[in-house]
Amino acid sequence: MKKTKILLTLSLLWIVIVGYLTWWNGIKSSEMDKSFKWDEWLWFGLIPALVPYLFYLIWKPECVKNFFNFKKNGE
Repeated sequence: MKKTKILLTLSLLWIVIVGYLTWWNGIKSSEMDKSFKWDEWLWFGLIPALVPYLFYLIWKPECVKNFFNFKKNGE
């Protein structure tokens, strides 16, 4: 469980840092449009943070099944 918390914390930290850098880059740009660039945040922040979990779900489905079975039995 500790490993899961560390990985989720790192993923959320990555999303927040990339969001901040995207915002800062938008403010410092020489363009007239100073808005937040959602497409950059999506491609450089959100997708790289979520893809490892998707690959894990694809290649280790028995772990996910065991997790949900444990929750049912633990209730």
